[in-house]
Amino acid sequence: MYSRKTQKKYFIFISAANIIVAFLDLFLTYVGTPDLDLEGNPLITVFGRGWSSLIIINIVITLGLVAMAYYAFLGYKPLESKETDIKRYINDITYGNPDIKSYAGIRWPKYWGPQIACLCWAVTIAVPIARMFIVAEWIFIDFRIYIPLYFNFVLLFPGARVDFFIAVILSWILSFVWIKLEFNKNLQRLESTDKNE
Repeated sequence: MYSRKTQKKYFIFISAANIIVAFLDLFLTYVGTPDLDLEGNPLITVFGRGWSSLIIINIVITLGLVAMAYYAFLGYKPLESKETDIKRYINDITYGNPDIKSYAGIRWPKYWGPQIACLCWAVTIAVPIARMFIVAEWIFIDFRIYIPLYFNFVLLFPGARVDFFIAVILSWILSFVWIKLEFNKNLQRLESTDKNE
């Protein structure tokens, strides 16, 4: 089980990572293409917007990610469950009944907090990792480093937005990590409760 102080450190670290990567992306974009000719953001390529729109959207997204990190690491209060089986635990914290059968998540949850916290946790960790691919790409462009394998890989993705696809896939994987971590924390709470009785 993580203490509030540890959770606060995670929140600060993840928030700082999101802020730093957003700044690096903007800064390296400016160095590499001050006229935004090489920028792949749909704001530029589709809507023809300029620097002000790019900066504003980066600020809004970064503030949103910091808010999500706050909820995931500090705001979310885990639901307690007496279940020691992970499937029953998930049903308990989602539907309030460990015996409910949900096929492919078709039922509406009774408790939305765990789903929102899981999403926030996964996304706020995945996004800076995914954006590092864009930062690396700008470094390669700015310093005229040609790595055919990397650039050919990036071109496999629509709009060369490899960061978006990495963020989605990584968020999906991290959601399972969050579930396992929360399940383990719940088991620790159960064990400490049993010892105290």
